[in-house]
This record gives sequence, structure tokens and C-alpha cells, in this order.
Amino acid sequence: MIYDEIVPVLENRPLTGGHFLLSLHSPRQAQATRAGQFAMIRLLGHSDVLLRRPMSIYDLKPSESRSEAAIGSAGNSPGSSPVAATTGSPAIMQILYKVVGRGTRLMAQLKPGDEVGLLAPLGHGFLEEEYLEQAKESEEVLHVAGGIGIAALLLPSRDLARAGVQQSLFFGGRTKEDLVGVEDFAPLVRRIVLATEDGSRGQQGYVTGPLEAYLERHRDNKFLIIVCGPWGMLRSSVELARKYCHPCLLSMENRMGCGLGVCLGCCIRVDGTGHGAYQRVCTEGPVFWADKVIWETEELYST
Repeated sequence: MIYDEIVPVLENRPLTGGHFLLSLHSPRQAQATRAGQFAMIRLLGHSDVLLRRPMSIYDLKPSESRSEAAIGSAGNSPGSSPVAATTGSPAIMQILYKVVGRGTRLMAQLKPGDEVGLLAPLGHGFLEEEYLEQAKESEEVLHVAGGIGIAALLLPSRDLARAGVQQSLFFGGRTKEDLVGVEDFAPLVRRIVLATEDGSRGQQGYVTGPLEAYLERHRDNKFLIIVCGPWGMLRSSVELARKYCHPCLLSMENRMGCGLGVCLGCCIRVDGTGHGAYQRVCTEGPVFWADKVIWETEELYST
């Protein structure tokens, strides 16, 4: 069920590198959300910002008092927020985002008590009935994240941990300030491998470097690879999955106008003919099996 609601901000906590963790009180939407889905956020009172902003749903938290949630604390880990401390049915939706343009700059100015328009949950996410058995048949699930792509992977990682599946996280960014949320994965995975382009944390270079080294060292193992990040990293990860013959799930990103499949602005080329050669990231996705995506065409639209 999709809900379009005006919801209050509980917390908008700054992290490192221009990242923020936005906590919104919306019980109906939080309880309807499944791993890998996303939300469209509308900034109220800004008529010049016409379109909603698509954002991965990072985490779901139980409810608590407004005063406690508004306290906040500085730090690098979204999980250190006070809203992580209670248990119960989810009532708080958390959005992990990075300031990259006017819309996200305005989001960064939100404070407790403000309201936003929230259209959620949206999209075809990581549905356990579609991939959990394959994950259980693998020796390990390898999560591969680039930058803010980490926001799509926490909820599926938690589902897999609950099912007893072994997992590792490969996480890369430009600098150490891009590696936010690492601590949230620590209880869920048995291995975290970090990489930064400037070498400020973890291995120097792209995260696909240590990923390939790991796949090479474990050629006889059976993995399921789950990836979210920029287009170049997605394609490189898919090439590695094909090279070492492992199935691969992708959480795709594309420009979106409506989030409901009406405007067709987020279509990607997939394996098929006629109208079936295109699918919408906002409805048929954002999660796709890698062997379905036609990368040669997508490269033209990602520049």
C-alpha cells in the first residue's frame, strides 16, 4: 500500500561529508515498507522546487517521544541516533542522504517539528520470496556499496541476518567522509571491507578492486552479489559477477519525476522486445537481476 502523507520531522542529524540522517514519524508508511523500497519527499513551502526527491529508505525504527528523538548527537554512524534505542513496531522512517543540489540543500535545513510531504513506500524492492532461497544456497551474500548507495542495503542485510545468511560488506567512497553507516552493518555481517579513492580509509582505489581479489581467492565458493551505487560501479560489479559466474541483484538509480510509473522518465533498457525492452526503475525496480539490464544502452543515458 502506498500512502501520500504530510509527516513531521523528528531529527535531521548531520553526519560527515555533507550526509544527513532524516527521521520522519510516519507509522503507516514505515509498517508498509519492505527492504529496498524508496520514498519521494516533497519540500513544503518551496514552490520553486517542483518535483519530489526520490530517496532510498535506509532504516525503520520504533516510535518514541518527540523530545527524545529531537535530542540528536553528532557522529559518523546513523545507528548512534537515539531513535535506534527502542523496540516495537516501526513508526519512524529514516532517510540517509547527501547534499548534492538545491533540493537536498533545503532538506539539510529541516529541523524537528517541520513537516514534509512523503509518498511511500514505492518500488519493487528486495523481496525475500524472490531471492532468499538463492541467498541461503550461497556460501555468502556480498553487499557492494558505492557512496550513498549504502542507503539501500541496510534493510536487506538485516533481513538476511535474521534468516541466518552469512554476509560481507564491500563499501567504497571518494574519501573517508563518504563511508557513513558502517557501524550499522557491523552486527549483521561477518566482514567489512572498505576502500577510498584517496586512501584515507581502507584500501586505496575503487571498491571493485578488493571485491575482485576476494572473488579470485574464493573461486570455488558460491556467492550472491547485491549492489547499489553509481553507474560505473554497478557495471563493473556486474562484469565481475559474470566473470566469476555469480548471480547479482542491483538496486538501480535514475532520475525520477513522479515515482509512480506515469512519467516514464526513469526507464532503463532491459532484455526484451517491443515495449518489454524498457522497464521503469520506480515501479518494476529499483531492484533488478543484473542479467536483465542492457548496459550498453544505459551508458548513453548516464553521462
